[in-house]
Amino acid sequence: MKTVYWIIFALLCPTCAAVQEVCASEIEIIRAAIRNKCTSKTDFAILLAIRLQENGRAGLEFGIMHPDANDLDSQAGWCAATIVKNRKRWLKAGRPWDFITFLALRYCPPSADFQGHINWIKNVRYFVRNSRLRSGMNVREAPEASGLHK
Repeated sequence: MKTVYWIIFALLCPTCAAVQEVCASEIEIIRAAIRNKCTSKTDFAILLAIRLQENGRAGLEFGIMHPDANDLDSQAGWCAATIVKNRKRWLKAGRPWDFITFLALRYCPPSADFQGHINWIKNVRYFVRNSRLRSGMNVREAPEASGLHK
């Protein structure tokens, strides 16, 4: 049934054609990463947006380049942990920018590829915004986001 929600979400979001690239088999693993690591309702949308932005091959689905993160499960888990750790850093720093910009400074630093950094921010914002506003189901109301606080 949860897979059906994801398929409906993907079909109701024609401007997010890339959403359809995340196949239903990945959703269970991504959902588990959210349950185990994330603390904010928006983390599900950000995690999916990063998956769509990175669009990596098997073992690099979330763009995590570490020898221990070599499958979808570890990629999703590391990405979720990165989101959580950076949310804490962002709050401690007094919210100097919006969270996605702050996250991009660690996830896709401008020193590595300035234009890639700018594109990463723009694309992740786009995917997060469209996953919430353009679909018939709000990401915050998605079954996989239930039980999260904040």
